[in-house]
Amino acid sequence: MKYGIAILFVFYTFFSVRGQSKYDYTWIVGEDLSLSIPGTEATLIDFGESPPILNFIGNSSPQSLIALGEICDRNTGKLMFYSNGCVVFDSTHQIMANGDSINFGAVWKSYCEGFKYLLYPVEFSVLALPDLYNDNQYYLLHQMANWDLEKIIHKPLLYSTIKFDQDNPNGRVVKKNLAFYNEDTAAGFFTSMKHANKKDWWIMHLEARSNKYLKFLLDSTGIHLHDSQIIGDSIKGHHAQSQFSPDGKKYAWFNKETGLHLFDFDRATGALSNYRSLTIEQQPSIGGLCFSPNSRFLYVFDITSAYQIDLWASDLKEAYVKIGSYNPGSEGSPYKDLMFGMLGPNCKIYIASKLGSSHFSTIESPDEKGASCNFQALGLKLIYSSGGGGVPNLPHYRVDEPYPCDRTLANGWQLPEIVDLSIAPNPVSDQIVLAIPAKGLLSIYDISGKTVYQRMEAGNEDRTIDVSSFTPGRYAVVFEEKHRVYRGEFVKI
Repeated sequence: MKYGIAILFVFYTFFSVRGQSKYDYTWIVGEDLSLSIPGTEATLIDFGESPPILNFIGNSSPQSLIALGEICDRNTGKLMFYSNGCVVFDSTHQIMANGDSINFGAVWKSYCEGFKYLLYPVEFSVLALPDLYNDNQYYLLHQMANWDLEKIIHKPLLYSTIKFDQDNPNGRVVKKNLAFYNEDTAAGFFTSMKHANKKDWWIMHLEARSNKYLKFLLDSTGIHLHDSQIIGDSIKGHHAQSQFSPDGKKYAWFNKETGLHLFDFDRATGALSNYRSLTIEQQPSIGGLCFSPNSRFLYVFDITSAYQIDLWASDLKEAYVKIGSYNPGSEGSPYKDLMFGMLGPNCKIYIASKLGSSHFSTIESPDEKGASCNFQALGLKLIYSSGGGGVPNLPHYRVDEPYPCDRTLANGWQLPEIVDLSIAPNPVSDQIVLAIPAKGLLSIYDISGKTVYQRMEAGNEDRTIDVSSFTPGRYAVVFEEKHRVYRGEFVKI
């Protein structure tokens, strides 16, 4: 299992002192579609307890209380702010100081102005990131929609900055609606992964109707385009959900027109490689995806069904199985297709449905293969309908921490047993020999966490690896099987 074990023993002291990040511990989802109460209402999910606690929230604002993007305090997990694509709300669910008119323009006037209860028309178009160079400052990235001959186009990409200080304990939007890319981009797609240097953020997007991937860096100087890369097939249609794997080594997106698109990702350079695609079913519905905590499995959701894809398999077309279905009429309405998925901090996957559903579907044990992953069609009852996109857009904040989710909230999630791996000779100049105990994944990482060697092993044999071309230094070796992780390290001289 890819639980960041290499990072665990190379950087263990650092993480044991700081503790686990809680940027994603509170979610704002759903709204009262019946309009039975004046104002707007939603469900707040507090993952600080096991099982999660659901609370009612509401205010008198005409703005929809749905978090397209949000962020919590790193240490406490308490909500700091969120955005519905129209405004920025603070932790009290009031519009933040200077937080009005995010994405202001013609589409904003149609969807955000007045008492309309409309959601900004681009899910996964908002992303909140901490500024790792400036304490108490955050970036809100948002994709602006506009009209072009009565069609919605998506440009530019904007950012706003939010500051917390003594004068603004609930936050203030300091800079607002600043463009960092002005060309037409695909709808949604905003996702992010921390750079291998652990201070900067990669931000991935895609040009509209193309296969040109835009890779931005958020660093000490702000946001700027690092480079672009043409790879794979062009996007067709409109909306797509994209995600990085929790270990930061893969990037994928899915939409109804073209299916799944999967890449390897290099956190140090931002390079995409090893492009693969898969079409399971063509369905007339928006769909989504989500990686398992151990990054081995990728889950894809379409109009009625959920599928698991084993990324350890060599052929994706033979690597997927159907793990469950959502009965469209199970809650009395035909409009509740499976839609977008997100990994919770408690190691479960939550899957939103279209407007009208009062439940999230869940995958209770997503690191398990096949039916053992335990798909639940009505896994979590919400206070209100899931509404809109349903789940907030969240990056994997814990990519450089020992585990991708909080083991104290796991509620039955089995942590891997850690076993020492014998490596000889050590130090080494040319070849190392490892005893491979079972079928699993063998990886070697350099001191920065970059993968320098990876191979699926059949097991029960010795493996000789040529390391003569490796740069001198310290390396981590990780062998992963089902519930056991073997770890070791060597020095290349």
